[in-house]
Amino acid sequence: MVCKNCGNELRDDARFCPHCGASAMPAPGGQPPQEAGAPQTPAWEGPEGNGGKKKAGLMIGIAVAAVAVVALLVFVLGGLFSNSKKQVEAAFVKSAAAYKAAEEKLGLPDTAQWQKDQTVSQRMSLELKSINSALVGMDLSALSGLGLGMRADYDGKGRTMGMELSAWWGEDELLAFQMAAEDDELYFNSPQLTGQTHYGVNTETMGADLAARGVTDMKDVSFNLFDLVDMALERFDQEKLERDFKQANKALWEQAKVKKTGAKTLSVNGTETKTAAYQVIIPQEALEQYVDSLETVLSAINYYDLYEEMFQAMGMPRDEIEDFLNELEDLDVYSELADSLRDAIDELGDVELEVCLSGGYISAVQYEGQVDGSSFSVGICLGGNEEYVDDISIDIASEDLSVEIKSTGDHGLKRGAYTDETTVRVRDGRSTLARATSELALDPGKDSDNFQWKLGVDSSGMSIFVLEASGDYQTTDDYLSLSLEDASLRVVGMEVCNLAFDYYMDCHPSTTALTDFQIITQMSEDELEQMVLDTQKRTLQWASDMESLFLARLPQELLWGMAGGF
Repeated sequence: MVCKNCGNELRDDARFCPHCGASAMPAPGGQPPQEAGAPQTPAWEGPEGNGGKKKAGLMIGIAVAAVAVVALLVFVLGGLFSNSKKQVEAAFVKSAAAYKAAEEKLGLPDTAQWQKDQTVSQRMSLELKSINSALVGMDLSALSGLGLGMRADYDGKGRTMGMELSAWWGEDELLAFQMAAEDDELYFNSPQLTGQTHYGVNTETMGADLAARGVTDMKDVSFNLFDLVDMALERFDQEKLERDFKQANKALWEQAKVKKTGAKTLSVNGTETKTAAYQVIIPQEALEQYVDSLETVLSAINYYDLYEEMFQAMGMPRDEIEDFLNELEDLDVYSELADSLRDAIDELGDVELEVCLSGGYISAVQYEGQVDGSSFSVGICLGGNEEYVDDISIDIASEDLSVEIKSTGDHGLKRGAYTDETTVRVRDGRSTLARATSELALDPGKDSDNFQWKLGVDSSGMSIFVLEASGDYQTTDDYLSLSLEDASLRVVGMEVCNLAFDYYMDCHPSTTALTDFQIITQMSEDELEQMVLDTQKRTLQWASDMESLFLARLPQELLWGMAGGF
């Protein structure tokens, strides 16, 4: 059969043409079908045959498709931008990035990389510049110039190390202890006690050398100091620790439940701020798993296990190891901390936080709970003023006591210098029990006189002590130095003393070639005996020199006072 409308071939039993939709059945009343080429009305059109329903159907189809596309976009974009949990997570990331960017503006060197490269040098000294004699009613001015110093250099790649502790009084060095290591040789020296000679041992042959002299208890002892340092550093793998902490944090956050609760206007560090509020619930089970993870991470640097492993590697006798470890058995700090946290979690149960966001940053985090039947609250506010990183406040309150911490300043160096004023206030109800205030200013753009710091503590309106310091701060990619030529200490309003403090750190350790050194195990009996006699003689001479020096410089009344104290 052929369609009378379009001429296409049809099946004999077809009722409609699949090509044009025209009827293939005879017309009602026995009338013959219309001639080919005559327009036919599609079945879905009305009796009018004007295509109105066809157009309406087309529009409905377009509308349905558009709604489907819009729904898909809402679903996809909602998952990216409107998901409550992702919004809170993104705010935490953005807030952390803001603080990191502010820190980078200080231009601090990458000391963590120095540690990885094992090339570190440090110097530190503290000297008494003056002291207030009126405090004790006698002249103490002679004590000016007393100082302590420390020096440390470590080059893991070059396998050299040097350390020194020293004390001086003006131009006179009172006492110094020095240690130097070169691969498997370790030397000690004190100019006042051992003269210019450095006496040492070969640590890798020490046990065998001692056994050859009849000391057999430690015949198996053999080690290399730098190998032991490498062993310890493996336990302190900073990158692994960071990865493990991030994994623990991620696992905790994945179990958190987040729900948007609406808009909220808060006073964030003194500024009225419109925020979006979210309820964040961290289940108790998730917190317990988090503590377990932290304990596992921190156990990697458990001193008990580390010392046991190191002593075994050194070949120390087992009974000596056990005696030492017994002394450390009660120092399992991380397990004790984890147990304390578990007890706290048992008391708190699920932790419910209110987290408020503004401008994509975390503006506030608030928590209220109970411990031992007593209510307490913790509130943290970030930002609020012009620069997000400039203002921080923390409020911890219980039924009887509250602690308020506020920090404000130019933390982002917007005006070129870093400034900070931090106040810690302890209150009993409305009364302030104690207050500590720190004021710090640091201008990296200046070459000198660019550091000022003031720290004060007062109680009930009375000053307890005030420390003020100023000096030079310098830093580059290779070093960091802080020199405080004027640091004064006042107690209860009275000046006590003035100090000078210096600190220097870089990544270029220095080494000093030893010109006069002796391996003790290679010395003859006569040489050893002479070394002991010389050391005893120098020690007695040093004690006599110190006595003469103190008698010559200090008032007799002060000497008698010092002697009475002993």
